[in-house]
Amino acid sequence: MTRTRFRAAVVAAAGLLLFAALPADGAGPDNTTVAAYNDGFIDGQADARGDDNRDGLVDEDESGWDCRTMGNHACGTDIPPECTGAGDVLPLCVTVAARPPYAWTAANGARVDVADGRTEIRNRPEKPGTEGFARVITALDAEWAAAHR
Repeated sequence: MTRTRFRAAVVAAAGLLLFAALPADGAGPDNTTVAAYNDGFIDGQADARGDDNRDGLVDEDESGWDCRTMGNHACGTDIPPECTGAGDVLPLCVTVAARPPYAWTAANGARVDVADGRTEIRNRPEKPGTEGFARVITALDAEWAAAHR
């Protein structure tokens, strides 16, 4: 018998022993029913973990929501007021707003000082939710990237 078959046989035998040790009614040692996920309700409905309002979807601010990987990837109060209402460009707006002041040298040799990201966003005529705001944020990001090559 090969090692793989032997391991499979041992695992199967252990599973049978554990299954045989459970009472026929499926109750555990403390006489409670064993459940894969107990959501506090006894309606028999399978609910997604973190779906607090039980509507079948895990919405923002429910316990199952992960702001780092879901939605706009912006978490809680980390959104500066300059980016409120930024829509699809919110993650980029938050990134630009967090940048410190910097300087770069233009082609003619002149020094160009750039304020911190929040000030740059605040001083633009295009505001979040208005036409052109996405272009402004993208341009500010491109300018910073070019100055930091």
